[in-house]
Amino acid sequence: MIVVLDSNEFINYIEKNTLLLDKIILDDKIIVYINETITKEVNNNLGKSLVKDFYDFLFANNIIVFYEKLPFYLLKKYKNLGLKKGDIAIAAFCEAVGADYLITENRHFLKSKEFKFRVLSLKGFLTKLK
Repeated sequence: MIVVLDSNEFINYIEKNTLLLDKIILDDKIIVYINETITKEVNNNLGKSLVKDFYDFLFANNIIVFYEKLPFYLLKKYKNLGLKKGDIAIAAFCEAVGADYLITENRHFLKSKEFKFRVLSLKGFLTKLK
């Protein structure tokens, strides 16, 4: 199962607001992807002292970093669905890597049903795993 974690999930984890990500990271049936858009957003929203913890977390948990440029047709597709700039890139990224789930607390994503991947909150995803 392929999962993309939105930046808010990493930020909450690194800031110790929730340790629920451990349940995903420790499940060997789940592959987690991240890209530059999400990484930049995490870096911009974490205090400088916590950025190293974020990268340590990525490397320690074999999170796959996606470096490829996103296909223009996917960016256009999600722009046409009315998503805002950062969300366009994240949705296109999810489809590009064949994600089964995007885990986010973003209400705009949680309300949408027009994706090839499912969108769930972290708690919703963990409930589904049980």
